[in-house]
Parts: sequence; structure tokens; C-alpha cells
Amino acid sequence: MAALAPGFWQPLEARLALYAVRYAGNLEAAGLQISPRRLVATVTAAAGVLWAALLVALRPDPTIALLLMIACGEVGAFGGRVYLRRKREQRTAAFREQLEGALRTLSGAVRVGLGIRQALVLTSEQSREPAKTEFMRVVALSNLGMSVLDAFDQLALRMVTPETAVLARVIRVQSQTGGDLGSVLEGLAGTIRDRRRLRRRVSAITAQGRATAWLLGLLPLAVGLFVLSQADLRAAMLDTVVGRIFLAIALGLDALAVISLGKIARVDP
Repeated sequence: MAALAPGFWQPLEARLALYAVRYAGNLEAAGLQISPRRLVATVTAAAGVLWAALLVALRPDPTIALLLMIACGEVGAFGGRVYLRRKREQRTAAFREQLEGALRTLSGAVRVGLGIRQALVLTSEQSREPAKTEFMRVVALSNLGMSVLDAFDQLALRMVTPETAVLARVIRVQSQTGGDLGSVLEGLAGTIRDRRRLRRRVSAITAQGRATAWLLGLLPLAVGLFVLSQADLRAAMLDTVVGRIFLAIALGLDALAVISLGKIARVDP
């Protein structure tokens, strides 16, 4: 058994390492101080714990246990992706809120005669996270030999927002055509301010639709709790195959309804 353990674990570890590469970009954009391999190991361990808990609770036969293992692995991978996407979206949203002030600081620094690198250093020193780290990363990449234009392109890839993409294009176009970079950055900051106002207005207008989506999504769960409080109905739902099938269908349709209503109420200005 000891001789078989390395032969089993090493190919699995190599496969996990290849899978971890997919998380590297999202980890960097999310600002998480964890290696991709450790994240994959954590997700795998969580899926294993879930599978063990289901085995203890359900005591299924080997075929069902194998299917549960696959399902737990998929749930763990999905949960890891959702967590990373959520953290990345939160960090991107925070950067977008700080971008207007950072551009005004950058514009002022350029207007007083500082170069773009010195202006970026000054802007990062006067900014909060995550803008501080992102602008310092642009400076660090330029110090390592990458052009400032390419460094801003890398910033646009990490912070995926229309404002950041426009910023990278503005910097590149201005470097090729010349002109007053300070005025251009000031105008871009004004545009970002107007977009933020519009986004807040749209959020206020669609608040009722989002509340309706949550209400309609939680209502079937409340009805389900009432059904579970009745012994006969609970037995018919949980102890029969037909009841479990209909329960799974109902949960799936409820989740689909919440997602659909959320997308209907969402408007991207």
C-alpha cells in the first residue's frame, strides 16, 4: 500500500497543479494572497468533507456513493469558481468607484509637469486599496522593462470594466498623437462620474424588481417549510422516490426563477 501511494498521489497532484493554473488570473485580479495549488487543495478537501458527510448521512450503495463523489467534486469546483468570481467582482467594483478620484489626481500631477511614472507613483500613494496596488503594479511592470502602455493594458485585463479599458486606450492614443494628457484624463474622470450617477439611478429604479425576485424565490421555500412541518406530507416528500424527484424539480425551478428574474431586473448602463 505504501508503494502504491506515491504512484497514486503524484499523477493526481500533477493534474491538480494543471487545473490550478486556471485560477491564477482570477486570484491575481481578486487580490487573494493564496497560491492556486492551495486553493485547489482547499476546494478538493471541502468536496471530500461534503462527500464524507453524505456517506454518513445516507449510507448509499457503492454505485450511488461513486455518483455522489462526482457530484461533490462538481459542487466544490463550482463553489470555488463562484467564490473567486464574487471576490473579483467586489474588488473590480471598488476599483471602479476609486477610479474617478485617482484620475483627477493623475491629471493634476501630469499638469504640474511630472512624468507619467512619477504621476502614477503619486496617485498610488494617495489612493486606497485596490487602486493603490493596481497603480503600483503598473509602475512595477514599467520598471521591469514593460512599456507603460502595455502595463495599462495589463491593468485593463485585471480590472475588467469599460472605464479601465477606455483609460488604457486613451493612454495609448495620446502617446501616439500627442496632446494635453491632463485635460484628457480630467474629461475621462468626468465621464466616469456621470456613468456612476447613471448606475446609481438605474439601481434605484430596479430595486423593486430585485426585491420581487427575492420574494418570489423565498415564497416556495416558506411553503416547503410548512409542508415539512406536517408528518404525512413530510413522509411523502422525503421517504418516497416520487416525492424526492418532485422536490428536486421544485428546487431547480425555484432557483431558475430567481436567476431569471434577477437578470430581467439587471440593467447595465
